[in-house]
Amino acid sequence: MFGSEYSNQPEILLSSFEEMSHDYKKKTINQKKLGIRFLQKLYIKLFGIPEVGFQIRSLYFENIIKPLFNKKFKHILDAGSGIGTYSMWLARKYPDARIFGGDVSREKIKFSTEFAKKTNVSNVDFGYLDITKAKVGKKFDLIVNIDVLEHIKDYKKVIHNFYNLLAKNGYLYIHTPQPGQRRIFKSLRAWSHEEHIHEGYTPEELTLELKKAGFRIIVLLETFGFFGKLAWELNHLSFKKGFIISGILYPFLYPIACLDPVFRNKNGLGTVILAKKL
Repeated sequence: MFGSEYSNQPEILLSSFEEMSHDYKKKTINQKKLGIRFLQKLYIKLFGIPEVGFQIRSLYFENIIKPLFNKKFKHILDAGSGIGTYSMWLARKYPDARIFGGDVSREKIKFSTEFAKKTNVSNVDFGYLDITKAKVGKKFDLIVNIDVLEHIKDYKKVIHNFYNLLAKNGYLYIHTPQPGQRRIFKSLRAWSHEEHIHEGYTPEELTLELKKAGFRIIVLLETFGFFGKLAWELNHLSFKKGFIISGILYPFLYPIACLDPVFRNKNGLGTVILAKKL
């Protein structure tokens, strides 16, 4: 399971949940008062980051990036690195490459930099990056952009920026939600991520703009199909009940989530694309 290395930092993970909804923030505050830090650390060590959506995105990421492990990448960009989970993973998988995790959150950059030092990962750097204005001196062999475009007003500009930041024959990995999401449970039909500017993008919108920019589509999949959607919705319903209930339920939801990449999904909640610069 992804994220077990963050077991000593339960607070930063809880703050990530807070960003999704004020309802979760209320539950998080209550949990902090219980003084169960040791149990939180042990739990994350055993089960990784206990958020089904993150785990599903990570499963697709690993499956799609794995065929590129034989590539001799020198520079990799994690555009919108957050707390650095994917940057750290890439640093371990590509020990000879230099990873740059860029984000607009100074707090997360500071955390990621300190975390890399604590865990002795030396081939990763973190810094400020606004991908709508991205001008970086070096060219990258791989750019990773996971659930970031929905936070951006002009996604077309960002896709063209990525093209310019890539070296010839470089790869771009994108995951983003889709619009018009259908829920299984009625109580979640009105739910939305409070920091999203756009609900998401259709596969057609993304592929059209990628091709316009000069990319060739290598992989195109819909994510969060029935099994992923079911596990994700149950996970979020459990957050509303509190983090103890969520913690009890999560180990049973994870195996359901793992079924999502096994099947070819239709009408999924998300889209993942691997594209190559021509």
